[in-house]
Order: sequence, then structure tokens, then C-alpha cells
Amino acid sequence: MVYACAIISGLSIISPSIGPEITGMDVRYRTKIGNHLLVLAVLLGLMLGLGSAQAARISGLYSAELLVAEQSVQVNPKLASLALQQVLVKVTGRQDSTEQAAIVTGLADPSRYIQQFSYQSTTQTMATDNGREVLAQRLVIDFEPILVNELLASAELRPLGTIRPGVLVWMMEERNGVREFLGGDEDPAFEAMTQRARERGLPIFRPLLDMDDQRALPVGDAWGFYTDSIKRASGRYQADSILVGRLYHNAQGQWASQWLLLKADGQTQKFDGSGSAIRNHLGVAIDQAADRLFADFVAPAGALDPGNVLLEVEAVSSIDTYFQIQQFLQELPTVKGVKIQQLEGDRLILLLEINGSLSQVSGAIGLNSHFKLQPSYGYDGWFSYRWQP
Repeated sequence: MVYACAIISGLSIISPSIGPEITGMDVRYRTKIGNHLLVLAVLLGLMLGLGSAQAARISGLYSAELLVAEQSVQVNPKLASLALQQVLVKVTGRQDSTEQAAIVTGLADPSRYIQQFSYQSTTQTMATDNGREVLAQRLVIDFEPILVNELLASAELRPLGTIRPGVLVWMMEERNGVREFLGGDEDPAFEAMTQRARERGLPIFRPLLDMDDQRALPVGDAWGFYTDSIKRASGRYQADSILVGRLYHNAQGQWASQWLLLKADGQTQKFDGSGSAIRNHLGVAIDQAADRLFADFVAPAGALDPGNVLLEVEAVSSIDTYFQIQQFLQELPTVKGVKIQQLEGDRLILLLEINGSLSQVSGAIGLNSHFKLQPSYGYDGWFSYRWQP
């Protein structure tokens, strides 16, 4: 079994073959299968996780952290506003969410959205207003999800949800003509990337960089952005997307970087980093990756498709498979309700009450590698998949 290394907090659990398990259970569904089948489903559900190797479920979306020099009995409004902006970007997946007129109005009174706050000790130093060097305090602010979501709704924005595409990161550095992978244990180069990924709510992972990885992906192939080699080496981790970066000093002695993003849908995108420090390049890479990966899921509330859609899933051969499908769908923020319409043989048809656009729903379902898209029946409002164990 292969374990990947998660470098963002808030993941539920790291399971074999990289898959952060999505745990928890909601048994509010209604079926015509029979009460005995429902009881069996509940019992099996207690023992089964989602099993999706691609997506990751993250927590802490409505919390933000800031470093401060001293503790206070009340949160400074400016700090509260900064923290709320972090949360809004993380919850929506959109960096421009704080620019909406309704959001700007809400940011003028950020304290009303605070649920609680606390302080944690750190080993970092920070200057006070009078110039004294002290050990910084980490201010953790938790915001009330219902109030934050209401603020977003007033701007016709919506939460992205807790289930998000996971990204495997391969990174290299060229120093004195020698190219090598970065990302070993406790590698400081990942600190800025990890922090920015946490702020964006983007689950990122690093490879083990063991002998298997080194044989499958020579550093020269990775540096040359040879996609076949990169995909082959990344297959053991089953990540939803892959981010490859090369860092070096240019002729002026400044940091430069290029990045390759390989999305699950086969799209390949390249972009450059920027900034004078390596931390800037890593942060820019995370922002670029997050913007591109979240683009399929962040339609404004005004663009929602009303009504219901039918979801057909073939090869549903057991009740535990049915339970996994039901549980996964109920986790999606774009799905308000799930009702069974037909179960005949191994063919399952569900009616989904959606709370998003059709593209958001299909994109979210696509995060689960068990769902293999099948040719549609030729009209909107019908999704057809085949279940892959």
C-alpha cells in the first residue's frame, strides 16, 4: 500500500493510496428497498469510508489564523476584517469574493460574524507597537458559518464545499548546475506553499521521493515537464491533479520558476511564478493552481440551474456500494437532497435536488474516481455513470 504525505492541515485522514477518507454518516435518505436493507446499509456505513482516492475533505474553512504581538480581550476590527477576508476566499475558492459590494459592506463590521477566538503560543518573534521584540501569539478566529453563508448569499456567491480536488506536488531546484527534487522530510521550501494552500483550502500532497519515485520519474524528465513520465510516476498516488514546479536563479541572480498543472480532465496548463523570494513563487503557484482547479465549481448563485437532475449509476452490485454513492452525494454542497427512483438489477437511478449549476454538480461528482462518466442520453438534467470499484 502506498501512503502519500499530506502537507495541509484540515484533511480528515490519510488512507492507503493517498485517499483522505470521508467519514461520517447521514441516513436521512428514503428508499423503497425495504427496512431490512436500510438497517444493513446503516451497519455497513459505520464500517466504510468513501474510498475516493482523488478528492479530499477539509475542515477549518470558517477559521483563520493571524500572528499578533500581544493578546487582547477583544479582536481588533482591522484584524477581524483581515481574518474574515481569508475565510471568504477559502470558503468560496474565489480571490475576488472580497471585492463584491455586499461583501465590502459586511467587512465594515466583521465582529458580528465572529463565533469565538483564542490565542496560541509560538516561537516566532514579533515587534510590538513600541518596538519591543516578543514571542508572537497566534490568533485563531472562528466565524459563524451560517452568518458567513448569508453574507455570501447577499453577494450572490456560494460556498465551494468541503470536498475538493487533491493536488500532488513535484518540485525541483537547480543550484550550481545541479537539479534535485525538493520535498523531503521537514523541507522548509514547502512551508510557504503549505501555508498558502491552507489559506486557499486546497489539499496538497508531496510524493514520498523513495527509490520507486526516483526510478519512475528521473529529475531530468520532471524538469523537462515530460507529461508521460510525470503521469506514470504519479499514478501510485492517484491524486486528482498534479503540479510540477522548477525553481532556479536567473541571469540576474533572482528567483525564477515555471509550473505545469496537469488536471484530471486531461487539460495541461503552464504558468510562471513571480517575486523576489522563493516564498512568493510558491505562494503564486498555489494561487494559480487553486484558481484553475476551482474554476469549474465556483459559479455565482445567480447562475444556478433550478430543479432536479437524474443520476444513473450502472454496476451497483451491492448495498455497500449503494451506501457509498448515497453518502458521497449527500456530502456535496451542490446537492440538497437525494431520492431513489429506481433500482433494477445493478442499475440505480437517483433524483438529485440540486443547489448549484449542472457543471458544478458534474464537476463535484467527477472528483470521485469511482464514477466513470458514460455517454449521456442527449438532454440536460441526466447524468450517466458506471461505478468502478
